[in-house]
Amino acid sequence: MSQETLPRLSVLGMPVDPVDPTRAARVVTRHITDNAPLQVVTINAEMALNARKDAALSDVIRQAGLVLPDGSGVVWAARRRGLKVRKLPGVEFIHEICAVCARLGRPIYLLGAGPGVAQSAAEVLAARHKNLQIAGVRDGYFKPEDEPGILEAIRQAAPGAIFVALGVPRQEFWIAGHQAALGVPIAMGVGGSFDVLSGRLKRAPGWMQKLHLEWLYRLVQEPWRWKRMLSALPTFAILALAAERAESYTGAGEQVPAIGQQPGVQSGDEGIRQGE
Repeated sequence: MSQETLPRLSVLGMPVDPVDPTRAARVVTRHITDNAPLQVVTINAEMALNARKDAALSDVIRQAGLVLPDGSGVVWAARRRGLKVRKLPGVEFIHEICAVCARLGRPIYLLGAGPGVAQSAAEVLAARHKNLQIAGVRDGYFKPEDEPGILEAIRQAAPGAIFVALGVPRQEFWIAGHQAALGVPIAMGVGGSFDVLSGRLKRAPGWMQKLHLEWLYRLVQEPWRWKRMLSALPTFAILALAAERAESYTGAGEQVPAIGQQPGVQSGDEGIRQGE
């Protein structure tokens, strides 16, 4: 085995892990093999802005073991500072996790989205990934009094990974609050990914993805998001440019822990083992 500690990047004070799909899959493999909990967060411009105003969300993101750059805005901000980051959307990384689970013989659990959507997404994933087992499915329409039963069902199913589609930040808080008790190695908030996987929503064509216009395609499909999205993107850009300018004067950037480290732990002291 080899051990590798990667330094985390910082975008507006939020951690971003500069990993490609293969390297991120190694992290997932190690945690499933060791049965060690790993919360995966997929961050975009809107989440980064919300975290600046919500200390609880900021803490959850900083404590997550893997923070993937899901949005073009985050990648743009990092590249403006000369940092090598590639976009790794949650809807794509779901497949990486499923491939690992199928190979290791560990089932997955899908929680969230509207009635029937998670089930359809599960069927798509099972068809794509040979030998992938579905431990269970539950939509996101449940009352507080239903939660104990849901938690027990997940514990009994013993999945290797759980995908939670309850929206940001509810899904991140839900995972942070329940993952340890559930004993599930991998837990990732996936937002609207079940809708895309099930075919209820379509993902932007490849050429729009390459031009970083996926947000525009989503806006056309979900016009009710216009006010929130068109406010977040310019605000994020302005703040990112301001942070970049401030760093050019001070000569120092923001410091965040390495992948898998807790705040205050120096790089090299503690890190997730990656690779075999």
